[in-house]
Amino acid sequence: MKQQFNLAYKIWDIAYPVCIYYAAIVIGILVAQLVFGGGNENYMLCKIFGSLVATFVVYTEYRHDLMIGGRFGAKPHMTFEKLLNLLAVTGIMIILSVSLNNLISMSPLPGLSEGYQNASDALYGSNIVLELIGSALVTPILEELLHRGVVYGRLRKMMGLWPAVLVSALIFATLHFNIVQFLYTFLLGIALAFFVEKTNRIYPAVIAHMAANGIAVIRTETGFLKETADGSIFAWVISAALCIMGIIGWFLYSRSIIKKKS
Repeated sequence: MKQQFNLAYKIWDIAYPVCIYYAAIVIGILVAQLVFGGGNENYMLCKIFGSLVATFVVYTEYRHDLMIGGRFGAKPHMTFEKLLNLLAVTGIMIILSVSLNNLISMSPLPGLSEGYQNASDALYGSNIVLELIGSALVTPILEELLHRGVVYGRLRKMMGLWPAVLVSALIFATLHFNIVQFLYTFLLGIALAFFVEKTNRIYPAVIAHMAANGIAVIRTETGFLKETADGSIFAWVISAALCIMGIIGWFLYSRSIIKKKS
């Protein structure tokens, strides 16, 4: 009986932050739509508002976890080693993001997922400034606070490295509600969890997430690097090569963690 109670408590400890995040962002978007109007042209503005509301809610949970761990209020101290780490994390994430976006977009999956088409129309139905603020600034902060700060942080206290990484990435991917984004965010979620594991801080994951989303917005709105995703043999080869390069970079970065903690 006690074991069943402990298991239920652990599940609830992970589930309720996700639930309050989802409720806060949905309510925030609905309120913003009443003010600014619906439609794809206003979706990003409404999403920014909803994300800011959800960020406040999720941050209370993250702060609580920091206080329990005795890390709340610790002043950040940037060193040359930390700067190199941040550059490595950002570079790896950009390479993985570009290559995975290319490979997925050239596959049949986008055409088979109505949910992905609807999400793309909404996310890129505004102007580039709002899209960068929403997708490359507000959203990464919110999602990293929740998925790597709270969810992964709590899972890591309950289980080993790989189970915590995979479960947190699965939750992260599931909340994107379509198969295309599921695959993309699941793979990136694994990398982001290792970035947090190595530094015991979420800021590398936040910066890397910002970079990945930022370049996705820029590519979509400007056509930058479009020749690497046009379905040609060159596009497939360069995208596959970049993906392999990103995986190797991630493995080299994470090797010491995998050996020590798996």
